Amino acid sequence: MKNEFLLSSIIVIFFLLANIKVEAQNRPGLSIKETFDIYVKAVQNSDLKTLFTTVTNSDQFFFLTSRGKLIDTRESYHKFHDDWFKEKDWEMPVDFIEAKEGTDYGYTNAIYHYKAKMPDGRKYVLDSYFTLFFHKEDGMWKVVADVCTPIDRYTTEGNPELKYSPDQNYLFGIIKNRRTVRKFQSTPVPKEHIMKILDAARMAPTAGNQQPWKFLVIQDRERLNTLKSKALEWFIDSYVLNFKPDSEKLETVKATVKESLENVLSAPVYIAVLVDSEVKYPDYIIDDGCLATENLMIAAKALGYGTGFYTSYFPENKMKEFFNIPDKYKLICFTPIGVPEEWPETPEKKDLDELVVFENF
Repeated sequence: MKNEFLLSSIIVIFFLLANIKVEAQNRPGLSIKETFDIYVKAVQNSDLKTLFTTVTNSDQFFFLTSRGKLIDTRESYHKFHDDWFKEKDWEMPVDFIEAKEGTDYGYTNAIYHYKAKMPDGRKYVLDSYFTLFFHKEDGMWKVVADVCTPIDRYTTEGNPELKYSPDQNYLFGIIKNRRTVRKFQSTPVPKEHIMKILDAARMAPTAGNQQPWKFLVIQDRERLNTLKSKALEWFIDSYVLNFKPDSEKLETVKATVKESLENVLSAPVYIAVLVDSEVKYPDYIIDDGCLATENLMIAAKALGYGTGFYTSYFPENKMKEFFNIPDKYKLICFTPIGVPEEWPETPEKKDLDELVVFENF
């Protein structure tokens, strides 16, 4: 009797498990809403096999991703999900909105809330409508198109209630990844980009709105090559005057500086950032000029160009003479603008906690 009861129990459990398995797969007779539920559950469980029981067998497919990329084959749709399902630390709750079912075609509409942990510990959140279009194939509803329409996209850090938009993250990223570049490609910089960068520079804060800056743009390669020779001469003269090196040391320094200038002056565009000393508030012109330069450098990075705050090789008195700059202007820096040969690695930075003091020391 005991054995019969055990056998009956096993049969019942097996039957229930079999039914669960059947329920988890698409099959003839299911409604669009039931097929949608299988689709969503398969995505949430990273179950590629079950997901594709709900997807058309046709090679043609239409998938518009949340980033606007079009995927137009079943194979590519499969690869998209295969790659996605290999990722860890994400979840995607779904809010169902509606289902419409016709004779051969229908659709569902819902909102998904995709949440993923990023490598740096932040949480990425994407809320998006997603509309699935279905076609009946062999008695089953099959997805033939998937259209995602983003509603909100943001990241959070410590406080989940504080959201950072893609634009905000982009700005922080540009600032964080700006580097001083010391060697450039010869790729031309369009005039429109030069003016765009300088337009950002002129929007910097300034004392009393005096806007004391003047931007001298140099693109003439022959002139820049002459500057290269002159800058080497200026540096060596100053070095000899201040350090009085022996001939061997002098030749070593000369070779090093010459190579450095070859690289620094390899960009297609240079800007001498100048400020007018005859404005209403001359005590603030250096501050104003540095603020404009920072804007310039951030704008250049946003367009893919490297810059550098160069002064050592380009003394103010010599540069004024070389470029015929009026006496009333002071030189803030001489910066290249160009595509880097490579972006330098980020140097080690002090921890923020070392630099911040609240209220009082």
